[in-house]
Amino acid sequence: MIRIKTRTSNRFVGFTLVELLVVIAIIGVLVGMSVPAMQNMREMSRRSHCEQNLTQLSLGLAAYSLRHGYYPAGTINDQGPIQSEPSGYHHNWVSSLLPHLDAANVYDAIDFNVGVYDPANEPARMVRIPTLLCPSASNVRDYTSCYAGIHASEETPIDEDNDGVFILNRRLDDRDIADGLGYTLFLAEKLSPFDEDLGWMSGTRSTLRNTGHAINDERSRVYAPASEVQPVTAEYVGGIARDHPGGAYLLLGGGEIQFRSVSIDSLILTQMAARADKAIPKEWQSKQQVADDLAEEE
Repeated sequence: MIRIKTRTSNRFVGFTLVELLVVIAIIGVLVGMSVPAMQNMREMSRRSHCEQNLTQLSLGLAAYSLRHGYYPAGTINDQGPIQSEPSGYHHNWVSSLLPHLDAANVYDAIDFNVGVYDPANEPARMVRIPTLLCPSASNVRDYTSCYAGIHASEETPIDEDNDGVFILNRRLDDRDIADGLGYTLFLAEKLSPFDEDLGWMSGTRSTLRNTGHAINDERSRVYAPASEVQPVTAEYVGGIARDHPGGAYLLLGGGEIQFRSVSIDSLILTQMAARADKAIPKEWQSKQQVADDLAEEE
């Protein structure tokens, strides 16, 4: 028995070792219950920050479109398909938005007379742009972008004939997005191997992605080993991926931000990415439309 002498009397109040162990066990259980809750709160905070980033990017795209009458090209180069290597002109959609992301000083520091990787552009290229960094990101360079423009609905090299919004050498306007802004995927989260990310200024797979593979699939992360069917070459682009548990955030052209699960139907992603396939994902159609479509198929 453990004895404790109180200050109010000379009597000793005692409790057994078993009672002490029970109290310690209860405290341990309470701590164990609070840790996951705190982790969930932190992740919710990170998700909220990520949504704010996408909101800023959405406002930047809207402001750019209002001013110019079209959206920025995904990337600019004298020829395609784009090679994800530090060679080429490769100025991209991100640089075009800088004046609308509270980074006009960085935009002014870019020399558009030379390519992205020219020594003249290194100081600007290495700048950290807070709006482009997801707080859930781990093991990324300060000058990376956690968000990518969607160039195609399938895994295909970045080129002028892609069916997404942000493609090579073409500035599209609302008329080119026949499916409607509210139904078309503009931006999404992405991951890149640390050693090969070329940064937010590079119009390569560092800032462009497609919906050719499932969210967070190894091939979407560009971590997959080369295969005979689809090797990870310099022309390989990759898909949507992020460190959020269970999925990633997407931005539609109308400004809506969605968190999509890794289990989303690949067909829905494909239909969202294609700007003019005239296919509205069934989950956005009315029940009557879906029933009519099924009846026609039968």
